[in-house]
Amino acid sequence: MPDIEDCLRQAMGIDGAIGASLIDYPSGLTVGTVGSNQNAVAARLVRATADAAAFASVGQPSHLEDIVVTAGNGYHLVHFPEDSGGRLALYMWLDRGGNLAMTQWALRGIGAQLAVG
Repeated sequence: MPDIEDCLRQAMGIDGAIGASLIDYPSGLTVGTVGSNQNAVAARLVRATADAAAFASVGQPSHLEDIVVTAGNGYHLVHFPEDSGGRLALYMWLDRGGNLAMTQWALRGIGAQLAVG
């Protein structure tokens, strides 16, 4: 079973990865980070986007899975592992040449490992 550092290293193995962080969502604290140091940005992005994502419960109630922000400096992805008890958010900064769909798929796999661990 991989630990946090192993999971973050897996995230950095994704084509186009610039940085990755694991955030404790309720507290906003960074649990781990690799690549470009974006701790403060990652924590603020997770908090701001998750708090503003009230539309996730419109219709059939469910949990928030992913948020993708497209910016001039790349793509910012936030994945909320389903089995983390609502505590964890996996943040990835991807360059504009990266494949969003494949990155989301990979982050779901990594998030599942974290949730089990």
